[in-house]
Amino acid sequence: MANILRVINPFFVMEIGDTFEYSKETKMYLSKHNEEFYKVDSDSVNEINSTYKSEFQISAEYAQTLIDEGYLEEVDDDNKKTNFVNIFDEIDTLLKKYEIERNNVSDNIIELPTCLKVERETVLTNMITLLKHLKSLKK
Repeated sequence: MANILRVINPFFVMEIGDTFEYSKETKMYLSKHNEEFYKVDSDSVNEINSTYKSEFQISAEYAQTLIDEGYLEEVDDDNKKTNFVNIFDEIDTLLKKYEIERNNVSDNIIELPTCLKVERETVLTNMITLLKHLKSLKK
């Protein structure tokens, strides 16, 4: 199995595009997220700081099950490091992916409330609009 696995179907707290990396020390796949936010109010008196850190580990056996069930895919490490990616090809790939996701929102996420389905569809529509605009900048 590959050293890096990518989420292709959301599960638990994982979103599409998140990755797991194999750790030889623990013999598990690990996904880490670190986010920081910092803001100073206009009066320069109040500072707002926040930090979010999370780790999610899965065993190699469970990772294989998730691959078999269509939640994860193996990422070819060598091709990712050596191949040049044309940004407009990547835009086309993401457009196709987001359009398929948007068209299948109600089918894929049956257990979510309607408001979350609408929110997901709105986000995907906005992403598609943004990507189409970026694609239109090609000369």
